[in-house]
Amino acid sequence: MTDRKKELGQFFTARDIASVMVKWVTKNKPGTLLDPAAGYGVFLSTAKQMSPESAQTAYEIDSSIAPALRNDSGARVINCDYLTDFFAEKYDAIVCNPPYNRFQNVKNRKAYIKSFADKYGVKLSGYTNHCVYFLIKSIFELSAGGRCCYIMPYEFLNNGYGAAVKQLLCSLKVVHSIAKIDSELSLFDDAITTSCLVFIENKPHDGIRFINICSKDELNALDADSRPVADEPHYLPYSEIDPDIKWNAYFSGEESYGEDNNGLMAPFGSFCRVSRGIATGCNSFFALNAAQAESLGLSPEVCVPCIAKSPDVTVPVFTDEAFEKLRLAGKKVFLFDGTGARLDSDLEYIRTGEEQGADKTYLTSHRDPWYAPEKRPPAPIWISVFSRDKIKIVRNEAGVKNLTTFHGIYFKDDTSEDDINILFCYLLTPVAQELLRKNRREYGDGLDKFEPGDLNNAFVLNPKHIDMLRRRQILNIYKEIKNNSDTDNYIRRLNDLFLEIICSERLTVKSAV
Repeated sequence: MTDRKKELGQFFTARDIASVMVKWVTKNKPGTLLDPAAGYGVFLSTAKQMSPESAQTAYEIDSSIAPALRNDSGARVINCDYLTDFFAEKYDAIVCNPPYNRFQNVKNRKAYIKSFADKYGVKLSGYTNHCVYFLIKSIFELSAGGRCCYIMPYEFLNNGYGAAVKQLLCSLKVVHSIAKIDSELSLFDDAITTSCLVFIENKPHDGIRFINICSKDELNALDADSRPVADEPHYLPYSEIDPDIKWNAYFSGEESYGEDNNGLMAPFGSFCRVSRGIATGCNSFFALNAAQAESLGLSPEVCVPCIAKSPDVTVPVFTDEAFEKLRLAGKKVFLFDGTGARLDSDLEYIRTGEEQGADKTYLTSHRDPWYAPEKRPPAPIWISVFSRDKIKIVRNEAGVKNLTTFHGIYFKDDTSEDDINILFCYLLTPVAQELLRKNRREYGDGLDKFEPGDLNNAFVLNPKHIDMLRRRQILNIYKEIKNNSDTDNYIRRLNDLFLEIICSERLTVKSAV
C-alpha cells in the first residue's frame, strides 16, 4: 500500500461487493443516496445503474481523487472530511467502505471523540478504528425508513473499542443483518482484515440475522431481506444479544464451555495472566545475535537471552539446548539492555544507537533512559500472536525472555510446575485451540491474531481441577513430547484425554442438575 493510501486508510471496493451492498440500499428506490468515503466512485456508478432516479452526494477527502470523481459520477462531491461536516441533512440510502485506519493513525481522534460525545451521546474509546466513527455518523443521518450498508472490519464486533457502537446498535435496534465474510475470500487486494457487511434500516427490528458467507457464490446470492425464522440458528432477538461480549459465537451458534463445568473451565485471567512480549521500539538496535555482540565487545550484562522471532522456535518445549542451537545458528537471541552497561564498548554502542536515531522512535523517545527495554520476567509459556492452521504454544523451560512475536502466560505464585506443564499440554490440543479461536481476530488469507485481552477472557481448562490419575498420565506424555521431535501422536493422545475429562465433567454437572 502506498504511503498516501495508508495515511487515509484507503481500500477500494470490488465491483461484486458493491453490487450486493447497493442492491440492498436502493431496493426501495431512494430519493437521495450518500457515499461518505467515495474513493473512485464504485458505489456511485453501481447505484446510477440500479437506481438512476436517486440524487447522489459523495464525500471524498483525497483532493487528488475528488475532481475526477465529480466529473465521472455527476454526483455532488464534497472534498472534505466527512466526520467534521455536520449538516442537518438526511439521506434515504447510505453505502460506504470507510477508512480502515487503526487508532494510532487517526490524527484527529481526540476531536472526534469529543464531538461524537457532544452530538450523539456516544462515548468512544481512544482505541476506536476510524471506520466506527463513519458508521455512527451515518446511522444518525438516515431518514426514517432509510437503509444503510457498511463494509466493516470484523474485529470491531469483538474488540473492546467496539463495545460502544454495539451498545448503540442494540439500543436503537436498527441493525437488520450482519454478514461475516469468510477470511479466505479476498475482497481487497491490499487488505488482510476479515470483513463483514452491516445492514441497517432506520426502523425498529426485533432481532439481528448473523450470516456466514463462505464463497463468492454465497456473497452474490446474499439476500439480507429474506425473512428470519424464529428458530433460525443464527437469528437472535435483541433481548438475547449482549453488546459487552464478543459476537463471534452469534455467527457460529456454537456452545461455549463455561461455569457449568464445576470450575473445570475458567477464563485465563482467573488463574494466570497473558501479557504481550517486550516491545523495544527499534528491534534493529536491541535484537542481536552472538556474532554481533562479540564483534561489538558487549559485556554479558547487557546481552539478555531473548527470542525475537516466532519462526526461530521450532520445538514445543524450548530448553537450554534449543537456545544454544539458535545461538550457534546466528539467530538474534539477545536483547540489549543498556542499564547493565559496564564497559566502554557498551556505552559506545548506546552512542552509536543515538547517532542512528534509535532513541527517536515513538517507544524509545518515551522511555527514560531510552536504551532500557521493558522490565518483564521470562514467561513459562509462550503463545503466538499470529497463527494460521495451528496456534503455536511453547513451554519456555530455558527461562529466556521474548519480544512481541509471542505473548507470555504468567501464573499466580501458588501455581506448581506440574500445573504449568498440564496447561501447556492442554493448549497443544485441538479441543483447546478450537475454544481459543472463538476469541481470535480474523484477517485475510486464513491469518488469525490474538491480543492479550482476547486470551485473558478465553475459557481454558483449569489444571487444578484434574484428578491425580489423569495428572500422572498427562505429565508422562509431557516428558515424551519434551524428548521427541514427532509430537503428533502424543498430541492426539492428549486430545483424547482432555476430551474425556471435559465430557465426563459436563455429564456430572448435568446429572446433578
